[in-house]
Amino acid sequence: MSAPPIPHPITVLLIRHAEKLPWSSGNQPTALQKSEYVDTHILSPKGYERAQALVAYFLHREEILQLLERRPWGAVVAQNVDEVGGWGLSLRPKETVEPLVKALEPHKVPFHLYTKSNLPSLVQLLRSGVYKDKTVLISWAHQQLPDLVKALGVPNDKVPKWNKKRFDVTWVADFDGKGGVEFRQLPQRLLYGDEDGIMEVGKKKE
Repeated sequence: MSAPPIPHPITVLLIRHAEKLPWSSGNQPTALQKSEYVDTHILSPKGYERAQALVAYFLHREEILQLLERRPWGAVVAQNVDEVGGWGLSLRPKETVEPLVKALEPHKVPFHLYTKSNLPSLVQLLRSGVYKDKTVLISWAHQQLPDLVKALGVPNDKVPKWNKKRFDVTWVADFDGKGGVEFRQLPQRLLYGDEDGIMEVGKKKE
């Protein structure tokens, strides 16, 4: 069950970290590549390419600029590595937005790091009003993104399961501060192989 919507105006952008598996010419990895894959917890070459491409995307893409014109940057947030024994060891969410964070340094946009186990604290931050009338970008592992937007107040029936094959979608949760929330998905269309479609609600995660 989803929580009540955030009680103040705020726009929350959510992305999955960039690619982690070795991708060849924009194609999905083969079964053999998957079976031999050892997780190094860092981005693949294509992932680093997407991280760089996201700078221009978030600073110059028209649909993003329209959001920022109404609610300017408040903060960038990324999933951080848990302590020893934790259950989130990936550096990828942080690596995905580091080029953007650097580009935003002249604007003094805060950069926050939260671990998977501290997700409730992130929800509390967004609900606190600190970033009222601002836009906050979150880079996270895909498994928790549906639960995160539900915890912010997006209705369950609006939130799809995140397709594990997709690294190329931006979720937008737009809260009006009066109990209303608009949730939509923006295909990024940044790299070869990126899809034009969105993830369908009610469709099983692939």
